[in-house]
Amino acid sequence: MKGSIANHLNRFLPKGSALRHVSLVAGGTTIAQGINIAIMPLLSRIYSPEDFGVMAVYVSVTSILVEVSGFRYHFAIPLPKDERYANALVILSFFLQAVFVAFISIVLLFFGKPILAKLSMEVLIPYRLLIPIGVAGMGVYLTLTQWAIRGKMFQTIGQTRITQALSGAATMAVLGLAGFKPVGLLLGTIMSRAGGITTLLTGLLKGKDLPHPVKSDIKRVALRYRKFPMYSTWTGMLNTIGRQIMPILLVSFYSPHVAGLFAMAQRLLHLPSVFIGQAIGQVFLQRASVARHQGNLKELSMRTYTTLLRLGLFPILLLSFFAPPVFAYVLGERWLDAGAFARVLGPWIAFAFAYSPMSTLFSILDRQGAAFISEVAYLTARVLAFWAGAKLGGPLLAAAFFGIVGLSVLFLRMNYILAVAGNDYRHVLKSNLRTFLEAGLLLVLPVFSLLLDLHFAIIGIALLLSITAFSMRTFSLLKTFGGKTR
Repeated sequence: MKGSIANHLNRFLPKGSALRHVSLVAGGTTIAQGINIAIMPLLSRIYSPEDFGVMAVYVSVTSILVEVSGFRYHFAIPLPKDERYANALVILSFFLQAVFVAFISIVLLFFGKPILAKLSMEVLIPYRLLIPIGVAGMGVYLTLTQWAIRGKMFQTIGQTRITQALSGAATMAVLGLAGFKPVGLLLGTIMSRAGGITTLLTGLLKGKDLPHPVKSDIKRVALRYRKFPMYSTWTGMLNTIGRQIMPILLVSFYSPHVAGLFAMAQRLLHLPSVFIGQAIGQVFLQRASVARHQGNLKELSMRTYTTLLRLGLFPILLLSFFAPPVFAYVLGERWLDAGAFARVLGPWIAFAFAYSPMSTLFSILDRQGAAFISEVAYLTARVLAFWAGAKLGGPLLAAAFFGIVGLSVLFLRMNYILAVAGNDYRHVLKSNLRTFLEAGLLLVLPVFSLLLDLHFAIIGIALLLSITAFSMRTFSLLKTFGGKTR
């Protein structure tokens, strides 16, 4: 019986295939996000939008700082052909992160209050010492993950996703019910982003010790991959600021309550991304590094991008359109306004689902300089868009302008990097148009049934038909995605 199951598994998911690797990561991620979805109706009733606003600002700050913590050398770990240089990158990454965490700990301990006040983030002053803890946990986990990707330990990565979800959800729920608000959300966030470190480390060190590279190897890789600290670090930081700056701006211009509503909308719209987008992205990084040497990066990049766009566009747009009634019913009436944010953010987040995993192409193709320049333009344009929206209207218009500009710039950047990988602009444009039309056709029935205020049963049937069509197409798409890695 076990042999029969294994034979079926190997037939549909051949060993070494991209789909098998994606499935291993996505399987754990799917279970993890199932846990997060199940706990969300409870958390939304334990904690207020203000509490989630504090958490959103905390996540923004730690996410930005972690981009600088190891100068992004950890992203180079899958790239060297020689294992000794990969080991040198691991040690270099850990050392730089330790120095950075020690530095920000001292700064926040002695100067944290005036700095956070100056940045209009007074809400974080009582919890400032949790910032270096979160940065340290995330930095270690990211380094170990890249090391595991190099070793194709995708199943272990998937297991850590479950560990993170369970520990994070339990921490948030228990501390929240005990009255520790919003600190329960902050500690739960640390657990949900750094949990699984021991699992990864145990798997990586199975039968061997920590790497002990010679100093000359560390110096060699620091110089060989210097574009990561020179360009990629600041590009990544700017990209993260662009993704995380909205809660900071909303707290500064409005209140933690508004920031919490926005954060909830963004969190739930990103669910498809964490379900499968991250899994495909991690597998793509390992395969793209090999494909560049083998000369087939053009085909791999286009196939992966098209797959991501087709997988993410319809479900995210569908969720964003139905967000107001869904949020109010599932999360509670006080979250109704979060649904309005979801509607205006949907198109941007849907395209970001496809772009984010593909952004590693800038590093793989040694285009960190171009990525940095475009990231500066991206961040500047979105901040100006938010400011214009805030001046002309309110937080909703500011979020809408922010999302429109974000979508436009990401579209241009995606087309550029695919062209650098060898793809023709016209082919990319045709693929985009075909995918947008496909998603639009799938949305017609449910969207119009809701707009026309039809009977609940009719809306349900329309949803069922569209989701069934999407699921059938997705199954066919995933079957054809990938091939064997070498």
